[in-house]
Amino acid sequence: MLPNIYESKHYKLLIIVPIALLLISLYFIPKIQLDTSLRGGINVQIQTNSSMDIRQLTQSVDTAIPGAEASISTSPGGLSITMATNASLASAETHLLSIYDEYGNYTSAVAGLTLYQNRLTLQPANSTLQLLANNATAQKQKSISALNASLTAELRVLGMTSKYNSTDAVRMLALAKSAYTNASASYESKVVAALKGIIPFSSYSYDSVTPTLGTFFLSQMENIIIWSFILLAISVFVIFRNPIPSITVVFGAANDILVALGAMAVFGIPLGVASIGGILMLLGYSIDTDLLAAVKILKRTEGTSTERAFSTLKTGVTMTMSAILSFSILFIVSYLTFIPTYFEISGVVLIGLLVDVVTTWMCDTPLVLWYKQKKEARP
Repeated sequence: MLPNIYESKHYKLLIIVPIALLLISLYFIPKIQLDTSLRGGINVQIQTNSSMDIRQLTQSVDTAIPGAEASISTSPGGLSITMATNASLASAETHLLSIYDEYGNYTSAVAGLTLYQNRLTLQPANSTLQLLANNATAQKQKSISALNASLTAELRVLGMTSKYNSTDAVRMLALAKSAYTNASASYESKVVAALKGIIPFSSYSYDSVTPTLGTFFLSQMENIIIWSFILLAISVFVIFRNPIPSITVVFGAANDILVALGAMAVFGIPLGVASIGGILMLLGYSIDTDLLAAVKILKRTEGTSTERAFSTLKTGVTMTMSAILSFSILFIVSYLTFIPTYFEISGVVLIGLLVDVVTTWMCDTPLVLWYKQKKEARP
């Protein structure tokens, strides 16, 4: 039978282990790499049995695809090839976003002009309405000019035309979207064809994210994680109406995520949309075990607080081991079947679950138990 670690008078020293892991992780976190889904760029995952020197392959890709600035690494079942965003496509995207913005201004001006003209039919002598209608007309013409300028710039960088002039805003927007979509598809075909000429492969996945979209994704992910912690802190405080268990639960979740990020940097797992999904899943698992320990120690009355803590440890570790087994299977299957998204998610969650065992039962539980014993010792 395993001894109850919480009956030792030095059980609070267990906290040293998760704190040490946190400090080590804080050193490595700045070294974590963003994948193309967050920093922008092109990532091609190819499934191949062919062997080739990575340095030689990188040079071949850079030669075959000008401006690629390729970075190549082994991935589940093949190779992961990361390249810089095509400069023309990145510039075209910037112009396309300008077209979307200006089209919004155009539609607002048209709606306002229609409204003011309808009112003028009822009040033809109203000088204020006439002025507003004139301003809306001017804004409409200004938007048309801006749309032509942005569309001309987009088509020029894509090598399609040097000048475009139209008064049909809807047609200009459709042409801008179509030109960008076709250019992106054409570039993908060129990249895949170039890679096939260098190294044979049986299947591939192609992901392209522009720098603008990557920056947007990263900011949104940061907001999601921040709000998750805020809502978590509020929910836990409502349950316990006490700051101590609330702080320990939030600290446990934060520690799991920070140590997992540090491990990602060490093992070369990039931070991207897929891995952030794994981090959010890890947040849920962390809260599950932390709440289990806090509720049983603070709200139950059977046995002593140390006995309840140890009983919860056995239950919680069993739950976590079941999750680790499930994600281990997913990790192995995704590795063998070449599914990078599942591979990243399962890898991040596996690391986080192992960290959660240390954080929950060597940090959060001792803190809650210490608080409970202090409270019981009061006269």
